Amino acid sequence: MESLKSEKDKVCGLVLHQLSRYWPDIDKTVIETSVSDALEAVRINFECVPDKRFHRDDGAVIFPYMSVQWMIFLYRLSRAIFKHGGVHTPKEADMVYYLNKAMHANDWFYEVDLPPHFLCEHPLGSVLGRAEYGDFLVVYQGTTVGGNRRDGKLFYPVLGSNVVLYANATVLGDTCVGNNVIFSADSYVMNERIPDNCIVFGKSPGLVIKEKSENEMKAYTAHIWDWRRFKG
Repeated sequence: MESLKSEKDKVCGLVLHQLSRYWPDIDKTVIETSVSDALEAVRINFECVPDKRFHRDDGAVIFPYMSVQWMIFLYRLSRAIFKHGGVHTPKEADMVYYLNKAMHANDWFYEVDLPPHFLCEHPLGSVLGRAEYGDFLVVYQGTTVGGNRRDGKLFYPVLGSNVVLYANATVLGDTCVGNNVIFSADSYVMNERIPDNCIVFGKSPGLVIKEKSENEMKAYTAHIWDWRRFKG
């Protein structure tokens, strides 16, 4: 594991190698042009994570070519390719998206704007649809965020900042989620209004919502994000 300062060539080589196992017609320039932006997004993503798996003793972000870092990097890369493409999305954005899906059994489409600070743990089977996501999002295995039709119209959730979805949590439809919210394992939420600073249990329409203070909710997630770096 090394810092991100001199990773571009190694990362490009690995991505191209992995893509070549599936597709023969990769435009290397498209990949090379977007890797730097994706690596910078990864640096920002992980620099405030207190878990020592993400940085060296001197504070530099480290980047193993596996595990959750690689999953998030591949999403960031597909997103960077998409954003660089302008009107016409390069086919390489789809290639990287499907590579991530094939390797890690997640569905994080590049048109979905995941926040700058996004983490996952054992995220197999996680599906993050076209919702609006606040910063500091965390998902676990089997989580789903997606749309639901009501009265002939398709609605997607709006999530606030510092939201955690534990294993198999589902948030659907016209749901508005406040800041500092934890969804317990196996919770199922559809067309609901979830207030700030709470823990959500159960299934709609019979949810149990335990309201807490902002300080309590920040304490629950202090092992994930170093909140001292985000005062004010």
